[in-house]
Amino acid sequence: MQRTATQTTPIQAGPGPSDVRPYRERLLRIDDVCFMTGLGRSTIYAKVKAGDFPSAVQLHGTSVAWRETEVDAWIAARPAVGATPPAPAELPAKPGRAARAPRPARAAAMGAH
Repeated sequence: MQRTATQTTPIQAGPGPSDVRPYRERLLRIDDVCFMTGLGRSTIYAKVKAGDFPSAVQLHGTSVAWRETEVDAWIAARPAVGATPPAPAELPAKPGRAARAPRPARAAAMGAH
């Protein structure tokens, strides 16, 4: 089992200041992020570099982790599987090439009787 570092941040649970309870922000290591997102390590690092995924926070030396709330927000922003994608536009023909006529049936091309 992998351990994760945590950070304590107070959040309001109700209307008064006496209702403040601690909230522990979990920090996820790369294996946990891969599991949660279904993405591979190199894909995650490529998306971070491109700005399409939350950045990691530096823990110590080369150790990094991701804030769980940021990863959850990224997952929530993904489109649903059953969502209807926009209709694809018809692709234009490649420049410099004329459209080909369909090939004749094999039997007709061989002179079948």
